[in-house]
Amino acid sequence: MLRRLSESAALTAIVAMIASTLFYLLGDTAVKLASEAVPVPQIIVIRGVLTILMVASAAAAAGVLRYWRGMFTKAVLIRGGFDAVTTLMFTYALANMRIADATAVINAAPIAATLMAIVILKERVDGLRRMAVLLGFVGVVLVLRPDAGSFNMFGLLAFGSMFAVAGREVVTRRIAAEVPSLIVTLWSAIAMTVAGCVAWAITGTAAEIAYTEFGLIVLSSVFLFGAYHYSVVSLRLGEVSMVGPFRYVIIVWGLVMGFVVWGDIPEIAELAGMTLITIAGFAVFRREFSRSRRERQS
Repeated sequence: MLRRLSESAALTAIVAMIASTLFYLLGDTAVKLASEAVPVPQIIVIRGVLTILMVASAAAAAGVLRYWRGMFTKAVLIRGGFDAVTTLMFTYALANMRIADATAVINAAPIAATLMAIVILKERVDGLRRMAVLLGFVGVVLVLRPDAGSFNMFGLLAFGSMFAVAGREVVTRRIAAEVPSLIVTLWSAIAMTVAGCVAWAITGTAAEIAYTEFGLIVLSSVFLFGAYHYSVVSLRLGEVSMVGPFRYVIIVWGLVMGFVVWGDIPEIAELAGMTLITIAGFAVFRREFSRSRRERQS
C-alpha cells in the first residue's frame, strides 16, 4: 500500500511539473505580446493584483486562508523574494528576447544551483557534475550568442534570473509541510506585485491599456496562477532529482510557440546551446537521484 501511494505521488509530481512548464510558457507568451504596447512594470503590477485575487479566492474556497501566518515563515518569505527578483529580471528579458532563448536560459537554473553549491557552500561535487556545469554554461553562451551582439543587458537579466530561480527552488524544499501550497503561492504573488510597484515608481512609465492587451494580461495571470501552484505542488510532492528533468519540456514549448506566434527560427548555435543545457540538466538530476538513493539506503 505504501509503495502504491509512493508511485501515485511520484506520477502526480511529474504531471504537475509538466503542467507547470506549459502554464509558464503560455503566460510568458501572453506577457511578451502585451509588452509590445504596455511597459513591463505596469504588466507585472496588473498581473500581480489579478493573481493575488485568484489565489486568495482559491485559498478561501479550499479553507486554507486560516493558515495565512505561514506566509511570514522564513522560508516562504525568502522564496517570495526570489520570485520577485526573478519576475522583474525575466519579464524585462522576455520582452526583448526570443521567447525560446529566454526560456532556455532561465531553465539552466539547476546547473546554476550546482555552481552555487560549489562556490558558495563549498560542497564537494564529483567530476560528472562539474562537467555538467561546464557544458550547461557553454549552452547558455551559445543561446545568448555574444558574437551576434545578443549578450546585452537583457541577456544579462535572463542570466541573472537563472540564478534567482535556482535559489527559489532550493528554498521551496525547506518550507514546512504544514504550510499549504496556496499560501506559498499567495505570498509569491504579493511579492511579485510589490516588486512591480517599485519598478513602476522608479521608471514612471505607463500606457493606456487597450482591451486586447488587458485580455492578454488577464490570461497571463491565470496561467501564472496555474504555473506557480503546480510548480510548488511538484517540488513538494516529488524529489527535485525526480521531477526536475521534466522541466526541460518547456524548451520544446518555447521553440514551438516562438515559431507559431513570431515566426522565430532558431539558428544552429541556439539549438546546440539548448541541447547542451538539457543534457547538462539531465546529468545533474541523474547524479542527484543516485546520491539521494544511496543516502536512503545507508
